Amino acid sequence: MKIKIFTILILGTIITSIIYFNIDDNKINYLSLGDGISTGMTTYHVEGYDFNDYLIEYLNEEKRLDNYYKSFNETDETVTSLLNKIKNNISNIEQKIKIKQAIKEADIITISLGMDELNNYTSKNNLGSTKINGYLKKIEELIKIICNLNDKQIYLISLYSSNKINLSKISKINTELKKISENYRIEYIDIEDITNYGEFFPRKNNYYMNYRGHEYIYNKIKEKIESNTTYTFKNSLI
Repeated sequence: MKIKIFTILILGTIITSIIYFNIDDNKINYLSLGDGISTGMTTYHVEGYDFNDYLIEYLNEEKRLDNYYKSFNETDETVTSLLNKIKNNISNIEQKIKIKQAIKEADIITISLGMDELNNYTSKNNLGSTKINGYLKKIEELIKIICNLNDKQIYLISLYSSNKINLSKISKINTELKKISENYRIEYIDIEDITNYGEFFPRKNNYYMNYRGHEYIYNKIKEKIESNTTYTFKNSLI
């Protein structure tokens, strides 16, 4: 009888431990890296509700969010400036974490880079092959570094056309971004067609979108997350 009770207690302890660690493993650290699109910059030069906020709201509803690192984002961020942040391993003062540690600990990383850099460049220069190839080379360098630090879910968000950069150039750039994503086995989020929805853009002469545009991006990312069997969400159809 004593042996049975002892056995039951041991089994109970093991089962409890398994449940605890599974719940703990399901918690998600989310890191956002990018420019004004990632900060939620609007046509009115103030930050609004962005795709990160929608995703955080979703993860909180699912009781899955552990940490959220957004403060590394910066309006007008370039690929080079983000690479320098990583190489210098800068700190997030608010959350007291260095960027390399945040990359290593992240279960989900979103990257949105290029809209600010290429549009700012085009406002003063002709966007030719030299600049485009330089941008793509730096993006690949960035992805390689991040993949060396993290092998979990990484999402690279595409670019879209603006009044300064036509669809033809954007499509060629996005084709290369997709190839880079495939080469490094990361997820590519295609939002090239977002400009088909005029209601997302309050001003035609500005490429920053409103909250509805960010909700569109969020839904694209959410679809990818829910199709990844690494995580199971109660409201998903997995």
